[in-house]
Amino acid sequence: MLETSIAYLLSMEWGRDITVPPSSSFSLASSNGSKDVTFYIIQATLDNGVIRFVPMSTSREFIVMFIWNKNGDNCVTIPTAKIQDDLPTGVITPKKIAESLIHKTRIDVSSDFLPSGNDFIYQRQAKDKA
Repeated sequence: MLETSIAYLLSMEWGRDITVPPSSSFSLASSNGSKDVTFYIIQATLDNGVIRFVPMSTSREFIVMFIWNKNGDNCVTIPTAKIQDDLPTGVITPKKIAESLIHKTRIDVSSDFLPSGNDFIYQRQAKDKA
Protein backbone atom coordinates (compact mmCIF):
# COMPACT_ATOMS: atom_id res chain seq x y z
CA MET A 1 0.00 0.00 0.00
CA LEU A 2 2.82 2.44 0.82
CA GLU A 3 4.46 1.75 -2.53
CA THR A 4 1.22 2.52 -4.39
CA SER A 5 0.82 5.78 -2.47
CA ILE A 6 4.40 6.81 -3.26
CA ALA A 7 3.89 6.04 -6.96
CA TYR A 8 0.77 8.23 -7.15
CA LEU A 9 2.46 11.03 -5.18
CA LEU A 10 5.42 11.08 -7.56
CA SER A 11 3.06 10.97 -10.53
CA MET A 12 1.33 14.10 -9.25
CA GLU A 13 4.55 15.90 -8.27
CA TRP A 14 6.14 15.19 -11.66
CA GLY A 15 2.91 15.91 -13.56
CA ARG A 16 3.02 12.61 -15.45
CA ASP A 17 0.56 9.76 -15.89
CA ILE A 18 1.23 6.32 -14.45
CA THR A 19 1.42 3.91 -17.39
CA VAL A 20 2.09 0.67 -15.49
CA PRO A 21 -0.08 -0.02 -12.41
CA PRO A 22 2.02 0.65 -9.32
CA SER A 23 3.39 -1.95 -6.95
CA SER A 24 7.07 -2.07 -5.96
CA SER A 25 7.75 -0.86 -9.48
CA PHE A 26 5.88 1.51 -11.75
CA SER A 27 6.30 3.56 -14.90
CA LEU A 28 5.48 7.17 -15.72
CA ALA A 29 4.84 8.62 -19.15
CA SER A 30 7.85 10.50 -20.50
CA SER A 31 7.63 14.24 -21.02
CA ASN A 32 8.45 14.03 -24.73
CA GLY A 33 6.37 11.00 -25.73
CA SER A 34 9.28 8.56 -25.96
CA LYS A 35 9.52 5.42 -23.83
CA ASP A 36 8.15 5.43 -20.29
CA VAL A 37 10.38 6.24 -17.31
CA THR A 38 10.67 3.26 -14.93
CA PHE A 39 10.99 3.28 -11.12
CA TYR A 40 11.55 0.75 -8.33
CA ILE A 41 10.53 1.54 -4.73
CA ILE A 42 12.68 0.43 -1.78
CA GLN A 43 11.82 0.73 1.90
CA ALA A 44 14.86 1.37 4.10
CA THR A 45 15.92 2.40 7.61
CA LEU A 46 18.58 4.78 8.87
CA ASP A 47 20.85 2.74 11.15
CA ASN A 48 24.10 3.95 12.77
CA GLY A 49 24.88 6.45 10.03
CA VAL A 50 24.07 4.20 7.06
CA ILE A 51 20.87 3.38 5.21
CA ARG A 52 19.93 -0.31 5.17
CA PHE A 53 17.49 -2.05 2.85
CA VAL A 54 16.84 -5.51 1.46
CA PRO A 55 19.68 -6.31 -0.99
CA MET A 56 18.39 -6.37 -4.56
CA SER A 57 19.04 -5.57 -8.19
CA THR A 58 16.84 -3.95 -10.81
CA SER A 59 16.90 -2.78 -14.39
CA ARG A 60 14.56 0.15 -13.63
CA GLU A 61 15.95 3.59 -14.45
CA PHE A 62 15.32 5.12 -11.02
CA ILE A 63 15.21 3.97 -7.41
CA VAL A 64 12.70 5.62 -5.08
CA MET A 65 13.87 5.05 -1.51
CA PHE A 66 11.54 5.62 1.44
CA ILE A 67 13.59 5.82 4.66
CA TRP A 68 11.33 4.96 7.62
CA ASN A 69 13.07 6.62 10.55
CA LYS A 70 14.60 9.64 8.83
CA ASN A 71 13.44 13.14 9.75
CA GLY A 72 12.81 15.69 7.01
CA ASP A 73 12.96 14.57 3.39
CA ASN A 74 12.57 10.82 3.81
CA CYS A 75 11.70 9.81 0.24
CA VAL A 76 14.37 10.26 -2.42
CA THR A 77 14.64 9.43 -6.11
CA ILE A 78 18.05 8.37 -7.41
CA PRO A 79 19.22 7.19 -10.86
CA THR A 80 19.79 3.45 -10.52
CA ALA A 81 23.09 3.70 -12.41
CA LYS A 82 24.55 5.96 -9.68
CA ILE A 83 23.99 3.37 -6.91
CA GLN A 84 24.00 0.10 -8.88
CA ASP A 85 26.99 -1.29 -6.93
CA ASP A 86 25.31 -0.59 -3.57
CA LEU A 87 22.01 -2.36 -4.33
CA PRO A 88 23.30 -5.96 -3.86
CA THR A 89 24.89 -5.01 -0.51
CA GLY A 90 21.74 -3.54 1.05
CA VAL A 91 23.75 -0.65 2.53
CA ILE A 92 24.40 2.90 1.28
CA THR A 93 25.64 6.08 2.91
CA PRO A 94 23.45 9.18 3.14
CA LYS A 95 26.31 11.11 1.49
CA LYS A 96 26.18 8.92 -1.61
CA ILE A 97 22.42 9.42 -1.83
CA ALA A 98 22.80 13.19 -1.43
CA GLU A 99 25.35 13.30 -4.25
CA SER A 100 23.07 11.37 -6.61
CA LEU A 101 19.49 12.39 -5.84
CA ILE A 102 17.26 14.06 -8.39
CA HIS A 103 14.11 14.46 -6.29
CA LYS A 104 13.28 14.45 -2.60
CA THR A 105 10.13 14.87 -0.59
CA ARG A 106 8.82 14.32 2.92
CA ILE A 107 6.12 11.73 3.49
CA ASP A 108 4.52 11.42 6.92
CA VAL A 109 3.58 7.81 7.58
CA SER A 110 2.06 6.40 10.71
CA SER A 111 1.08 2.77 10.94
CA ASP A 112 0.91 -0.07 13.41
CA PHE A 113 0.98 -2.49 10.50
CA LEU A 114 3.96 -4.17 8.90
CA PRO A 115 5.04 -2.35 5.71
CA SER A 116 3.69 -4.08 2.64
CA GLY A 117 5.75 -7.08 1.59
CA ASN A 118 8.85 -6.12 3.53
CA ASP A 119 9.54 -8.05 6.73
CA PHE A 120 13.13 -6.71 6.71
CA ILE A 121 11.94 -3.50 8.39
CA TYR A 122 10.05 -5.51 10.99
CA GLN A 123 13.13 -7.64 11.71
CA ARG A 124 15.31 -4.52 12.13
CA GLN A 125 12.80 -2.91 14.51
CA ALA A 126 12.46 -6.09 16.58
CA LYS A 127 16.26 -6.38 16.80
CA ASP A 128 16.57 -2.75 17.90
CA LYS A 129 14.01 -3.23 20.69
CA ALA A 130 15.72 -6.37 22.03
